[in-house]
Amino acid sequence: MHGAFPPQGPILILLAEDDPRDAELFQHAVHRADVPLQIRHVCDGQEAIDYLRGVGPYAHHSLYPFPDVLVLDLKMPRLDGLRVLDWLREHPDCSQLPTLMLSGSGLAQDVQEAYRRGVRTYFAKPTDFQKLQDLVRLIAGYWSTSERPATPSRC
Repeated sequence: MHGAFPPQGPILILLAEDDPRDAELFQHAVHRADVPLQIRHVCDGQEAIDYLRGVGPYAHHSLYPFPDVLVLDLKMPRLDGLRVLDWLREHPDCSQLPTLMLSGSGLAQDVQEAYRRGVRTYFAKPTDFQKLQDLVRLIAGYWSTSERPATPSRC
C-alpha cells in the first residue's frame, strides 16, 4: 500500500497518549494499516512539550526528530491536551505544527474548546480496531498528500 503515497518518506507523528493500551493500539493500527507513518510516543502533555523543545531525555535530535504532526489525547496527567494547545500558540516556532486531537471524549464542549485553542482536527477514539485502522489510513493519506509548513528543529 506504500505506493499510494508520495515517495518523500514517512510522516513522523508524535503521539501524546497517557493510556499505554491506547498508544499500543494506535501503533499496532499503523503497522497493520501498512501506511508510511512513524510514531514517537510520550505519556503526557509535559513530555510532549519536552520532546518539542528537545530537553531532558529528548535532547538528542537524531533520536527524537521534530515531528510532522502532533496527535494529542485530551485528558492526560500533568498537562492535558488543551494546555499543550495553549503552549503551542504561545511559541511561534511551534504554532504551525499540525495538531490533531484523538480523544475518548466526543462531548461538544470538549470539541469546541479544542478548536478554539487551535487544534486542526478532532477525532473521537474509534470503538473498534478496524475503525482505528481506517482512521490511521485517513490520517496518513491526508498528511502525506497535504502541503505542510517547514518544521523547526526545536521550539
